[in-house]
Amino acid sequence: MPEDPHTPVVATVDLRRDDAGRSLETALTSTGFVELVGHGLDPDLRTELRSVCDAFFALDHSVKVGFVHEDPAANRGYRARGSEALSYSLGEESPPDLFESFNSAPDPVGDSHRLLQRTPWPDAFVPEFSDVVTAAFADFAALSARLDQMLSDLLGVDWLVRRSGQGPDMLANINYRPEPDGTEAVVEGQQRMGAHSDYTTFTLLDADPVRGLQIIGPSGEWVDVMPSADGVLMNVGDVLAMMTNNVWPSTLHRVVPMAAGAASHRRSVAFFHYPNLDVDVAPLPEFVSETTPALYEPTTVEAHLLDKIVSPKTATLTKAASTTAGRSV
Repeated sequence: MPEDPHTPVVATVDLRRDDAGRSLETALTSTGFVELVGHGLDPDLRTELRSVCDAFFALDHSVKVGFVHEDPAANRGYRARGSEALSYSLGEESPPDLFESFNSAPDPVGDSHRLLQRTPWPDAFVPEFSDVVTAAFADFAALSARLDQMLSDLLGVDWLVRRSGQGPDMLANINYRPEPDGTEAVVEGQQRMGAHSDYTTFTLLDADPVRGLQIIGPSGEWVDVMPSADGVLMNVGDVLAMMTNNVWPSTLHRVVPMAAGAASHRRSVAFFHYPNLDVDVAPLPEFVSETTPALYEPTTVEAHLLDKIVSPKTATLTKAASTTAGRSV
């Protein structure tokens, strides 16, 4: 039988426990999603981050669009509602998504790659915005380094920690809200955030404890994921899925509109974590055999990410590898 759409399917792992690594492996193998507690993120900083982002999103649209980065590969600055459709990253067409976001990372030192450009900070309108967001980025980065070490131990790879410190990590502050009159007009096939996999090693998600997020459960049906107030969700991205030859699935997920049961206002903070751009990604030897051949051709983080990031913003179907074949519904 398919899961009840309101039954949680995401396990909880306490990072303070001695068996956290094995529990994490079990959860990621099962659904590709897990809720982390005992993660050590600063609760006061999490609150302060929400505050400055609320202030930014409350600005007039004419002000916010002044912080749109001109290069779609930059993944920095403001993204207006309807400016991208994440289904294109799966090679599928859809109407544009109904979210707005502000994407950021610490400014690069020296010459920058297209994927590592400067953030157009809005401090002139929201004082201390860059200070708060940069501090939150550092907090998530420290947790990610801790998780990299756990994953390195589980997978027996010694480079994941060493070669993940200068990657294209990005902190996205995401806002979902109805129109001023309380309505949310949706055309057929439109989502607040379309179905997609993340392109990362893994993603950390600090979301409001309200309905909206759904993942593909073990039976292939969409199921709700209700985050707790203190926990942080972690999900497998394409890099880990390719490394493990899909033993750890990069789970399809989406955010549905109000008409499908989402809360009227929902906010989330997503930290997208990657290896360095020049890292080669391919199935590890221990996940490949005569009976389980490699599902992916070797690629680089740069090549995979560049295509995946640009396609939803330009309404072009991706040519990069999909880690979700056969799991669309």
